[in-house]
Amino acid sequence: MSWKAFDLYAEDYDKWYMKNKEILESECKLIESLDLKGFGIDIGIGTGTFVPFSHVSVGVDPSVNMLKIARHKGVEVIRACGESLPFKERVFDFAMMIATLCFLEKPKEVLKEIWRILKDNGFLVACILPKDSKWGELYERKRSEGHKLYKFAHFYTFKEACDLITGMGFEVTMVKSTLRQPPGDAFHVEVPEDGFQGHGFACIKAIKSFSQN
Repeated sequence: MSWKAFDLYAEDYDKWYMKNKEILESECKLIESLDLKGFGIDIGIGTGTFVPFSHVSVGVDPSVNMLKIARHKGVEVIRACGESLPFKERVFDFAMMIATLCFLEKPKEVLKEIWRILKDNGFLVACILPKDSKWGELYERKRSEGHKLYKFAHFYTFKEACDLITGMGFEVTMVKSTLRQPPGDAFHVEVPEDGFQGHGFACIKAIKSFSQN
Protein backbone atom coordinates (compact mmCIF):
# COMPACT_ATOMS: atom_id res chain seq x y z
CA MET A 1 0.00 0.00 0.00
CA SER A 2 1.51 3.31 -1.09
CA TRP A 3 0.15 5.25 1.89
CA LYS A 4 2.47 3.32 4.21
CA ALA A 5 5.43 4.83 2.36
CA PHE A 6 3.93 8.30 2.83
CA ASP A 7 3.58 7.49 6.52
CA LEU A 8 7.33 6.86 6.67
CA TYR A 9 8.34 9.93 4.68
CA ALA A 10 5.69 12.49 5.69
CA GLU A 11 8.19 15.10 6.86
CA ASP A 12 10.36 14.68 3.76
CA TYR A 13 7.28 15.14 1.58
CA ASP A 14 6.30 18.34 3.38
CA LYS A 15 9.82 19.76 3.25
CA TRP A 16 10.11 19.15 -0.51
CA TYR A 17 7.60 21.91 -1.17
CA MET A 18 9.44 24.27 1.15
CA LYS A 19 12.61 23.66 -0.84
CA ASN A 20 10.83 24.18 -4.17
CA LYS A 21 8.80 27.29 -3.43
CA GLU A 22 8.55 28.51 -7.04
CA ILE A 23 7.01 25.20 -8.10
CA LEU A 24 4.65 25.28 -5.12
CA GLU A 25 3.60 28.86 -5.83
CA SER A 26 2.92 28.04 -9.49
CA GLU A 27 0.71 25.11 -8.52
CA CYS A 28 -1.07 27.15 -5.85
CA LYS A 29 -1.82 29.92 -8.35
CA LEU A 30 -3.45 27.34 -10.59
CA ILE A 31 -5.56 25.85 -7.80
CA GLU A 32 -6.66 29.29 -6.63
CA SER A 33 -7.67 30.22 -10.19
CA LEU A 34 -10.23 27.38 -10.23
CA ASP A 35 -12.47 29.58 -8.07
CA LEU A 36 -13.86 26.75 -5.96
CA LYS A 37 -16.68 27.64 -3.58
CA GLY A 38 -18.78 25.89 -0.99
CA PHE A 39 -18.14 22.87 1.20
CA GLY A 40 -15.12 21.04 -0.16
CA ILE A 41 -13.06 17.95 0.58
CA ASP A 42 -9.49 17.03 -0.32
CA ILE A 43 -9.08 13.30 -0.86
CA GLY A 44 -5.47 12.32 -0.25
CA ILE A 45 -4.80 15.61 1.50
CA GLY A 46 -1.31 14.57 2.54
CA THR A 47 0.30 17.24 4.71
CA GLY A 48 -2.27 19.89 3.73
CA THR A 49 0.10 22.01 1.66
CA PHE A 50 -2.62 23.32 -0.65
CA VAL A 51 -5.34 24.01 1.94
CA PRO A 52 -4.99 27.84 1.95
CA PHE A 53 -5.57 27.90 -1.82
CA SER A 54 -8.11 25.11 -2.34
CA HIS A 55 -10.34 26.35 0.52
CA VAL A 56 -11.42 22.82 1.45
CA SER A 57 -13.11 22.29 4.80
CA VAL A 58 -12.25 18.60 5.22
CA GLY A 59 -9.32 16.42 4.25
CA VAL A 60 -8.98 12.65 4.29
CA ASP A 61 -5.88 10.49 4.02
CA PRO A 62 -4.95 6.99 5.21
CA SER A 63 -1.55 8.20 6.47
CA VAL A 64 -1.58 9.11 10.16
CA ASN A 65 1.73 10.95 9.97
CA MET A 66 0.58 13.04 7.02
CA LEU A 67 -2.56 14.02 8.91
CA LYS A 68 -0.57 15.01 11.99
CA ILE A 69 1.02 17.73 9.87
CA ALA A 70 -2.14 18.64 7.96
CA ARG A 71 -4.27 19.23 11.06
CA HIS A 72 -2.12 22.29 11.89
CA LYS A 73 -3.04 23.97 8.60
CA GLY A 74 -6.59 24.97 9.38
CA VAL A 75 -8.59 22.01 8.13
CA GLU A 76 -10.54 19.17 9.72
CA VAL A 77 -8.76 15.90 8.98
CA ILE A 78 -10.11 12.36 9.03
CA ARG A 79 -8.21 9.14 8.55
CA ALA A 80 -9.93 7.29 5.73
CA CYS A 81 -9.31 5.67 2.37
CA GLY A 82 -10.86 7.02 -0.79
CA GLU A 83 -12.49 3.68 -1.56
CA SER A 84 -14.69 3.98 1.53
CA LEU A 85 -15.40 7.57 2.51
CA PRO A 86 -17.20 8.07 5.86
CA PHE A 87 -19.77 10.58 4.58
CA LYS A 88 -23.41 10.57 3.57
CA GLU A 89 -24.51 11.00 -0.03
CA ARG A 90 -24.57 14.45 -1.69
CA VAL A 91 -22.70 16.32 1.06
CA PHE A 92 -19.93 18.22 -0.75
CA ASP A 93 -19.92 20.99 -3.34
CA PHE A 94 -16.51 19.96 -4.62
CA ALA A 95 -13.89 17.26 -4.12
CA MET A 96 -10.19 17.62 -4.86
CA MET A 97 -7.44 15.13 -5.54
CA ILE A 98 -4.03 16.79 -5.90
CA ALA A 99 -1.34 14.41 -7.19
CA THR A 100 -3.43 11.60 -5.70
CA LEU A 101 -4.89 9.80 -8.71
CA CYS A 102 -1.56 8.21 -9.65
CA PHE A 103 -1.22 6.60 -6.21
CA LEU A 104 -4.68 5.00 -6.10
CA GLU A 105 -4.78 1.22 -6.29
CA LYS A 106 -8.48 1.25 -7.20
CA PRO A 107 -9.13 4.59 -8.92
CA LYS A 108 -12.58 3.66 -10.22
CA GLU A 109 -13.78 2.81 -6.73
CA VAL A 110 -12.52 6.15 -5.44
CA LEU A 111 -14.19 8.05 -8.28
CA LYS A 112 -17.41 6.19 -7.58
CA GLU A 113 -17.22 7.27 -3.93
CA ILE A 114 -16.54 10.86 -4.95
CA TRP A 115 -19.62 10.77 -7.16
CA ARG A 116 -21.65 9.50 -4.20
CA ILE A 117 -20.60 12.25 -1.78
CA LEU A 118 -20.87 15.12 -4.27
CA LYS A 119 -24.04 17.15 -4.55
CA ASP A 120 -25.75 17.19 -7.94
CA ASN A 121 -23.77 19.61 -10.14
CA GLY A 122 -20.86 19.39 -7.71
CA PHE A 123 -17.32 19.35 -9.04
CA LEU A 124 -14.42 16.94 -9.01
CA VAL A 125 -11.00 18.54 -9.45
CA ALA A 126 -8.22 16.09 -10.24
CA CYS A 127 -4.77 17.65 -10.43
CA ILE A 128 -2.34 15.25 -12.06
CA LEU A 129 1.32 14.88 -12.97
CA PRO A 130 0.84 14.02 -16.65
CA LYS A 131 2.98 11.19 -17.94
CA ASP A 132 3.15 12.95 -21.31
CA SER A 133 5.16 15.92 -20.00
CA LYS A 134 8.83 16.54 -19.27
CA TRP A 135 8.05 16.41 -15.56
CA GLY A 136 6.08 13.21 -16.04
CA GLU A 137 9.03 11.67 -17.87
CA LEU A 138 11.21 12.53 -14.88
CA TYR A 139 8.76 11.01 -12.40
CA GLU A 140 8.36 7.90 -14.56
CA ARG A 141 12.13 7.45 -14.68
CA LYS A 142 12.34 7.81 -10.90
CA ARG A 143 9.53 5.28 -10.56
CA SER A 144 11.39 2.74 -12.68
CA GLU A 145 14.53 3.34 -10.62
CA GLY A 146 12.70 2.48 -7.39
CA HIS A 147 12.15 5.93 -5.87
CA LYS A 148 10.83 5.59 -2.31
CA LEU A 149 7.45 7.14 -3.23
CA TYR A 150 7.16 7.15 -7.02
CA LYS A 151 7.74 3.40 -7.19
CA PHE A 152 4.14 3.03 -6.01
CA ALA A 153 2.72 5.35 -8.67
CA HIS A 154 0.88 4.67 -11.89
CA PHE A 155 1.23 7.84 -13.92
CA TYR A 156 -1.45 8.70 -16.47
CA THR A 157 -1.23 10.67 -19.67
CA PHE A 158 -3.57 13.65 -19.76
CA LYS A 159 -5.95 11.80 -22.08
CA GLU A 160 -5.91 8.65 -19.93
CA ALA A 161 -6.86 10.69 -16.87
CA CYS A 162 -9.68 12.46 -18.73
CA ASP A 163 -10.97 9.16 -20.09
CA LEU A 164 -10.94 7.63 -16.61
CA ILE A 165 -12.89 10.55 -15.16
CA THR A 166 -15.47 10.81 -17.95
CA GLY A 167 -15.83 7.04 -17.97
CA MET A 168 -17.22 7.30 -14.44
CA GLY A 169 -19.93 9.75 -15.52
CA PHE A 170 -18.27 13.12 -14.96
CA GLU A 171 -18.20 15.83 -17.63
CA VAL A 172 -14.98 17.85 -17.99
CA THR A 173 -15.73 21.59 -17.90
CA MET A 174 -12.30 23.14 -17.43
CA VAL A 175 -8.63 22.27 -17.77
CA LYS A 176 -5.77 24.43 -16.54
CA SER A 177 -2.08 23.65 -16.35
CA THR A 178 1.29 24.99 -15.23
CA LEU A 179 4.98 23.98 -15.02
CA ARG A 180 5.75 24.52 -18.70
CA GLN A 181 9.41 24.96 -17.75
CA PRO A 182 11.19 21.61 -17.81
CA PRO A 183 12.87 20.20 -14.69
CA GLY A 184 16.46 21.20 -14.14
CA ASP A 185 16.15 24.82 -15.23
CA ALA A 186 16.32 27.83 -12.92
CA PHE A 187 12.60 27.87 -12.19
CA HIS A 188 10.47 31.01 -11.97
CA VAL A 189 6.86 31.30 -10.86
CA GLU A 190 4.35 30.76 -13.65
CA VAL A 191 0.83 31.98 -14.36
CA PRO A 192 -1.61 29.11 -15.04
CA GLU A 193 -2.70 28.53 -18.63
CA ASP A 194 -5.94 27.21 -20.06
CA GLY A 195 -5.91 23.70 -21.49
CA PHE A 196 -3.06 21.21 -21.55
CA GLN A 197 0.00 21.69 -23.73
CA GLY A 198 2.42 19.24 -22.19
CA HIS A 199 2.84 21.04 -18.87
CA GLY A 200 3.97 19.18 -15.75
CA PHE A 201 0.92 19.88 -13.55
CA ALA A 202 -2.64 19.86 -14.88
CA CYS A 203 -5.98 20.23 -13.12
CA ILE A 204 -9.10 18.68 -14.63
CA LYS A 205 -12.38 20.15 -13.36
CA ALA A 206 -15.40 17.95 -14.02
CA ILE A 207 -19.05 18.25 -13.06
CA LYS A 208 -21.41 15.62 -11.69
CA SER A 209 -24.12 16.47 -14.18
CA PHE A 210 -26.14 13.32 -14.87
CA SER A 211 -26.81 9.82 -13.60
CA GLN A 212 -23.74 7.63 -13.23
CA ASN A 213 -23.63 4.47 -15.33
